[in-house]
Amino acid sequence: MMPNSRRFLFILLSFLLFFGVAGCQSQAEQATPVSGVTSSPPKKGDAAASQLVVMPDDGPDAALSLIDSAKESIRFKIYLLTYRDARTALIKAANRGVDVRVLIDQEPVGGGESNAESARLLKEGGVAVKWAPGAFRHNHEKSLVIDDREAMIATFNFTNSSFTKNREYAVVTTTPDVVADVAAIFDADWAGEDVSISKDSPLVVSPVNSRSRITALIDGAKRTLWLEEATLLDDDITQALVNATLRGVDVRFIAPQRNSNDVAAENLQRLTDAGAQVAHLAKLYVHAKVILADGKRAFIGSENLTYSSLDLNRELGIITEDAVVVKRLGKTMARDWKLAVNASDRKKTKTSQSAISWQDAETYAGQEVTVEGKVMRSYDSGKVTFLNFDKDYRNTLTIVMFPSIYDKFPEKPAVYFDGHRIQVHGKVKMYEGAPEIVVTDSAQIEMLDDVASAAVPRQTPAPEQPTPPTAADAPVSWQDAGQYEGQKATVAGTVVRSYNSGKVVFLNFDEDWRGKFSVVIFASDFDKFPQPPETLYLHKRIHATGKIKSYKGAPEMIVESPNQIEIIDDAAATASAPPTGTVAWQDAGAYVGQKVTVSGRIVRTKEAGKITFLNFGKKKGTFVAVVRAEDYGQFPGPPAKLYRGKNVWITGEITLYKGVPQMILHAPGQIEVFD
Repeated sequence: MMPNSRRFLFILLSFLLFFGVAGCQSQAEQATPVSGVTSSPPKKGDAAASQLVVMPDDGPDAALSLIDSAKESIRFKIYLLTYRDARTALIKAANRGVDVRVLIDQEPVGGGESNAESARLLKEGGVAVKWAPGAFRHNHEKSLVIDDREAMIATFNFTNSSFTKNREYAVVTTTPDVVADVAAIFDADWAGEDVSISKDSPLVVSPVNSRSRITALIDGAKRTLWLEEATLLDDDITQALVNATLRGVDVRFIAPQRNSNDVAAENLQRLTDAGAQVAHLAKLYVHAKVILADGKRAFIGSENLTYSSLDLNRELGIITEDAVVVKRLGKTMARDWKLAVNASDRKKTKTSQSAISWQDAETYAGQEVTVEGKVMRSYDSGKVTFLNFDKDYRNTLTIVMFPSIYDKFPEKPAVYFDGHRIQVHGKVKMYEGAPEIVVTDSAQIEMLDDVASAAVPRQTPAPEQPTPPTAADAPVSWQDAGQYEGQKATVAGTVVRSYNSGKVVFLNFDEDWRGKFSVVIFASDFDKFPQPPETLYLHKRIHATGKIKSYKGAPEMIVESPNQIEIIDDAAATASAPPTGTVAWQDAGAYVGQKVTVSGRIVRTKEAGKITFLNFGKKKGTFVAVVRAEDYGQFPGPPAKLYRGKNVWITGEITLYKGVPQMILHAPGQIEVFD
């Protein structure tokens, strides 16, 4: 039996050895690509767990959804924060128990007034905020870490222009070691300690290794080197790009289209002289900082190609070969290249060497500047004129003019400047999170193009079609209002929802109001109405007459006078019936004994020992929200500080105390901030 057992064991070992060798040989063959060069093992951080965010294509939700998804912790490091929806999302996260920490630059270029406002609002909302360490010239990093499971490394600030006007990118990754490294850098900066970056980390960190790693990426390119960069001021990086061009690499540089005083012009000319191709993108403002080498290796980060950015600031980027990221980046850059205008073909436009783009105004809050842009929207309320450079004017720069200077212009400013390119000089101020310049002297504003040859005509003839309904004809249903865009019509419907933001009232005809017809009344016209418009017309069937316009793809009518609205009946609403939407705080007393949602701004607060009063009116005896001491522990901070000055919705039962309507708040879930 023993010999047979040995023979069997020998055969078995031979069998295993044969197939083991064959298996090893097969694996070795599979590891050798067609070129005959053995592929290297995957590098740290290059796991296929990443995606590329592209702005403005993906919009602000691509970033805000990360904040909204947080359940445990948020680490947020940013250079410039003015986008109010981002602040609101961070505060909401803190209020639902997420550990939210924000590191923000105290003095961004142009002044720190806007960041100071954001820091104050965040702190009042329960967010832990620190100024970035003074060891760096600037904290220019833009990163998010969510629940220690997901990280975003971005080129963009959290501003309106970043999300809507700029070409920007970000890498979002769930690769564990990358997420851990980004979190570790944040924690070190939060504590004011040094950071240590391993050699195999894909992260590019200033002032630690940015210069060496970006230079190595450029030097390692064999065939192509595409860059989409906000600027090029570093001489050594410029020389590395020149050297790449001279050794036969196809170097393409997409730059922003700036005025004739572009400080990067000399270095860009050096590239052109060496044989590189330089083009300027006019459609979007290039704020990106990305490099794509040989179509397979990409850098995305906050680092500009400047000495300060590489050697003095805190910056963060990543180098990756992730196929998903690289493929989308390549497609986007190729599309931008086709749209870009070659530098030699750029048209000269009249401009001041000191002018900045209107999109950048928010970065100069508190300073006097000259801004330039084309007026895309104007509005004259009779008491004030607003000039905007974007039809989506909320969150963007507004030029404010008062009637005292109207006679200095050939026509009313709303007509005279509409559709024209202008320059405005003045101090940038922040008003409810958006920048504005108040013009008090006609010398502050200059038209750059000829009135007679404005690019946008004053009126565009409507195409031939049947005569539309007017105030004298049969009213049209609010559902059909969009068919009459650009025309005067009378629209009929029942107002089922109203909302007062403090600057504008919206009357809606459907609870699901998004994308549907609205009547819009601006604050400058509020005093023309016998009662607050949001309460006067709520639950009433009305006929509204005026010109129908489109805003963000939805039809709307701007109403400036109560003469434009006729109440047909108010049977849809009674004082005793509970509202289907929100009610204004002034109207809360009509719903005593009912559970409702009240909207308004908390204008003053008072903490009186065992009770906190949140007042919506300046006078005594008006509606008030009350938080008792036994419930203080439910809130992330003192309610008096959390909600002072905030626009809120509060939900609960209206009761009376000594004849004054009030609502008792027991938990933060009853109150929602919508600033």
